[in-house]
Amino acid sequence: MANRGFLARVALTFMAIFMAITALLTAQACSSISALKPGDPGTTAAKPADPNHSLEPLKPPAPPEPPKPVKKPVAVRGLYLTGYSAGSEVKLREILAFIKPAGLNSLVIDAKDDDGLITWETDIPLAIEIGANSRKIKDIEGVLKLLHDNDIYTIARVVVFVDPVLAKGRPSWAILNGQWKDGRGLAWSNPYNENVWKYNAEVAKAAAKAGFKEIQFDYVRFPEKNIEGINHNVSMEKRVNAINSFLTYAKKELAEYPVYVSADVFGLTTTVTDDMKIGQDYASLAGIVDYISPMIYPSHYGPGNYGLRDPESSPRETVYGSMIKGQEKTPDLKPEVHRPWIQDFSLRVKYGKDQVEAQLRGLAEAGITTFMVWDPANRYTRSVDYSLIDQIKPLPKPEAEAPKPGPPKPAPPPAPTTGTGGTTGGQTYGQ
Repeated sequence: MANRGFLARVALTFMAIFMAITALLTAQACSSISALKPGDPGTTAAKPADPNHSLEPLKPPAPPEPPKPVKKPVAVRGLYLTGYSAGSEVKLREILAFIKPAGLNSLVIDAKDDDGLITWETDIPLAIEIGANSRKIKDIEGVLKLLHDNDIYTIARVVVFVDPVLAKGRPSWAILNGQWKDGRGLAWSNPYNENVWKYNAEVAKAAAKAGFKEIQFDYVRFPEKNIEGINHNVSMEKRVNAINSFLTYAKKELAEYPVYVSADVFGLTTTVTDDMKIGQDYASLAGIVDYISPMIYPSHYGPGNYGLRDPESSPRETVYGSMIKGQEKTPDLKPEVHRPWIQDFSLRVKYGKDQVEAQLRGLAEAGITTFMVWDPANRYTRSVDYSLIDQIKPLPKPEAEAPKPGPPKPAPPPAPTTGTGGTTGGQTYGQ
């Protein structure tokens, strides 16, 4: 019994000591916690509100990125129309009655022409200021609706660097302050001037907003004449870079619109080994735009091109040779990227049904099945069988020849027998 009492007293003593130690530790912990400021590490107490700070309302979540515009490619087979033709209900319905039964599906319509005039009234401030707007087409949306209702693909032709209206309104943006003029008496804007780029991009955007499905830039080049400090005694790299940079800029500006971008180039660009001092390099341009459109009019080639004595009298062979060369320059591009212009107008040789169909045959044999037809007067040969291009198989591609030094030079053609101002889709006479 004595042992049990002794053990009980020992147990009580240890318990008292344990409780004393526990009380001491608890008191120290409480003292430490009371020393912490609200919001310091080791406490969950919130910091007191700052009376000078108001909480910003929660921002709504950012809207999702808008879907990219849907562009439906079209195998273009089309004709060119001036603004006056497209603005004439009689002429337009006459063309509509012809175009679809003929197997054509597209129209290229002037949005800004060689005279620097925009075909309809836009809200572009600079165009209004310099008087560039016209009323050749009074109801652009109505015209485009009519064409689209008839399944016609619409292409807006925007003439870029030939622009006497802009040169007069902004002389400092023009070649030699607007004092230099081409053989037709038209002043050119300066291809190096980025203000010119922006203006033409605004015109292109106006065409896209109006409803055109494609923007086609024409006269994207320097003049054929040597102009000191512009294209003469200037490196080819600088000239080419100016033209390529404009098209790169314009295409970027048009990215938000559901339009394709194309460019017209000299026919000889498919063949020559330099830029002919006009700044057009076929291969690099074709890599920028969606479609490249060389103006391969047989009347614009001189004796000796493609081994022909008279290319104008050999439309099939001339067109074939040009497009074979163009594809050799761009081996990584699909054939449909090449969409050439062919001619339905006459210079030294009378052109009609046989000559137009010969060009179609040459295209098909080169593996090209899309095209556009140019007549500056818009009087197209009605008897042409455009379906011929689908009936001819491509010829085997010839082996590429090593490039020869120096470009072939075209013979200067005489003044045009038909047309409006002597233009043929961007190539000009008398310069």
